[in-house]
Amino acid sequence: MITFVLAESALELIPESLRKDPRVIKSCRKFGKRPEECLLDKSLHYWAMNGLKDSEKRGRPDIVYHVLLDVTSSQLYRKGLLDFYIHTYDDNIIKIGKGVRPPKAYFRFEGLMVDLFRKKVIEDGQGNVLLELRKGKVKDVLKEAGHESAVGFEVGGELVTFEAAARRVYDAGAFIIGGFPAGSFSDETTSLMSSKISVAREVLDADAVVCRVIYELERLLLA
Repeated sequence: MITFVLAESALELIPESLRKDPRVIKSCRKFGKRPEECLLDKSLHYWAMNGLKDSEKRGRPDIVYHVLLDVTSSQLYRKGLLDFYIHTYDDNIIKIGKGVRPPKAYFRFEGLMVDLFRKKVIEDGQGNVLLELRKGKVKDVLKEAGHESAVGFEVGGELVTFEAAARRVYDAGAFIIGGFPAGSFSDETTSLMSSKISVAREVLDADAVVCRVIYELERLLLA
């Protein structure tokens, strides 16, 4: 079993400090919603985010959307060999249950995430938990999964091939990839990395890295 944490992900509801901003209110009204019912999205709330702490790391829920689609469509996940957690910038943890099939349309994904933030649990028709949200940090995820540390993917880490990266992950049993568009991991998250590796000397999209790493893990585990 491999544990994957998409860490410090740019997925959050519009923070309270921005909910009275006229530009934010106007943007949400276009979709018939109030600010507390919308995800923070840099493409919609860019100007309002200028003074927001760590603004370069926030407001990109589409990153989580693409990674979630890639993970849940993989054989590794569907065969029960991959545990997937989403850790968000504001320290929420989303545990992805078994057999999750996320919506293919992005607007439905947005609605699902807003529901999750409100309800904390999303179940299927048989009462099986598909998504569960709680407060917590990356260290809490690793502890729950039985790990003290994980392999971390960072641009400045040791340069390795995707095949070598998958072997490192296989040996460690857990890995961390950033779910944010720019900036760096916090010191707290970095301290949990048993090793830091990179598969390129340029910033790659998170979903591209996830796809390649999972492919190489499948070659190791499903051969």
